[in-house]
Amino acid sequence: MKSVIGLKNVVIAQLLTDTDEETTYDTPEAVEGAIDMSITPNNADPDVQYADDIEFDVIQPDPEVTVALEMTQLPLDIRAGIEGAKLDNKGVMVQSANDTPPYYAIGAKAELRAGGFRYIWLLKCRATPMTEQYHTKEGATITRQTGQVEFTAIKRTSDGHWKYTADEGQNGFDATAAASFLSSVYTPTFTSGGSEES
Repeated sequence: MKSVIGLKNVVIAQLLTDTDEETTYDTPEAVEGAIDMSITPNNADPDVQYADDIEFDVIQPDPEVTVALEMTQLPLDIRAGIEGAKLDNKGVMVQSANDTPPYYAIGAKAELRAGGFRYIWLLKCRATPMTEQYHTKEGATITRQTGQVEFTAIKRTSDGHWKYTADEGQNGFDATAAASFLSSVYTPTFTSGGSEES
């Protein structure tokens, strides 16, 4: 297995419902200008119970993951959507103290040096207000300004899932599956006898 390089085809899909019975999403929307994405688990340590002088039982904590997405810039309509802000009639983004960011799924792909791409979906992410930076031009020196959005990713209510990852050409994930993977939020299937435990 060789290196993973690059980042492209970032998409977001608003989470419409997430109940014990079902999860539904809006149609994914492309977000151009991705520079960097980091996915950092914050509470990976399990709760271990010892008995009979051995590790007797282990409870994994609910995932809480920080996702930092650096972009060239975000169009104001997309930014308003993920931050829970509003655009007025003239296209001005209005941010308020009571803005409540909705949940989104975030998808993307990265090239595999061995051929094909790695695909990911983060399934339930909530944004914080975007970090902005502005810097004056210094003669012939121009500093490009980028923006970073930080999300907290958590598990879904319906099934406890929080992330899907697939490598093209591996484990039965072929080019046909890859071609449609980011067109809608993926729904996993399991073979008979290998069904997922709740």
